[in-house]
Amino acid sequence: MGKKARSGQLDEIFEILVASYAQKGGVVPPEGELCWHPATDAYETNESFVVQMDLAGMDPSRIEVLADQHSLLVRGIRPEAPAEGKKHYHKMEISIGPFSRRVPISVDVDPNSAVAIYRNGFLVVTFQRGDTGEGQKRSISING
Repeated sequence: MGKKARSGQLDEIFEILVASYAQKGGVVPPEGELCWHPATDAYETNESFVVQMDLAGMDPSRIEVLADQHSLLVRGIRPEAPAEGKKHYHKMEISIGPFSRRVPISVDVDPNSAVAIYRNGFLVVTFQRGDTGEGQKRSISING
């Protein structure tokens, strides 16, 4: 079997695996296991700590946002974009499937103050600086 034939078979197997996992809406694996990591900015202002994440093409209802006083965890599954017929990739740089990203929070914040907004492909989570609310962990709903 020639190199080109093997390459074509591998491409087809990869395509089938990725598409079937994304379409099944499978359970998001734990952090680090077969997950891609979205580009993320984290910064502080005088009043807040902000995390901005590039999650283009996502349905906000498929994004899970969890926070405590030490870290923010964002995870979910980005589905493959639908297309007519079979795809034959020439370039594949857009990550699909499960993702997970944990961002350490290096300043004192109140986890109960967290607000998450999804707009124009970006998830922005803002915490007010202040009392750390020791031991508090919460799920944050996304407005947008």
